[in-house]
Amino acid sequence: MMHAQTRQRLGYMALLALSAATALILYPILHKPLVLLHRAEALTREGRTAEADALVIRAVFEGARRPDAVLRAAGRLLEDGRKDQAAELLRRALGDMPTIPAGLAGRMAGLLDSGGLPDEALALLLRTGPDRRNREERLHLADLLRRRARYAEAVAEYDALLRKAPRDSEAALRKVETLSWQGSLDAALPLARELVRSDPENRPARLLLARILNWSGHTAEAEAEYKRLLGEQP
Repeated sequence: MMHAQTRQRLGYMALLALSAATALILYPILHKPLVLLHRAEALTREGRTAEADALVIRAVFEGARRPDAVLRAAGRLLEDGRKDQAAELLRRALGDMPTIPAGLAGRMAGLLDSGGLPDEALALLLRTGPDRRNREERLHLADLLRRRARYAEAVAEYDALLRKAPRDSEAALRKVETLSWQGSLDAALPLARELVRSDPENRPARLLLARILNWSGHTAEAEAEYKRLLGEQP
């Protein structure tokens, strides 16, 4: 007759074997997105990128929220002209993220904008907290706002950048340009003059000054600025 301890040991071994077998069966089901991403990585190493991309897209729709996977999936969908699916994928992914990792919103917005979905890009950037936006995200957000004629909001983004970096010439130039588009020429003109005074070799700033002078009715001054740009006078 089998010893009691032996029977108990065999029982434990059977339970362990059953647990291992159950884990092998359940893991791919419970962790399907992760399994798909692992398979995609293997296919990528083999050079089978189209198949890998298809698996990454499936993984994200199944719940994978790894930023690199979300970006890859959205990028491939946009390349294939599947804009609606790309927008839906990003909506799902971002809806499941309590906070958007630094820089991720900008990269996603860039994909959406370049893929012909500027409204979705704008909505995404507006979801980020004002204190969490990096420089490139603020510049892109301001540009999207300008395209929608939301000039005051765009100027606010440039002002936020300039408070942190007063010598940010790109933000300063775009702010002056936005004010002029808004029709606030009285506010734009002295700022444009200051840009040129502080950096006389800044051709975009000098061209903007010439345009604002012309729009403001200062035609003689505007003509002089255009001549300087053309090298006709010092």
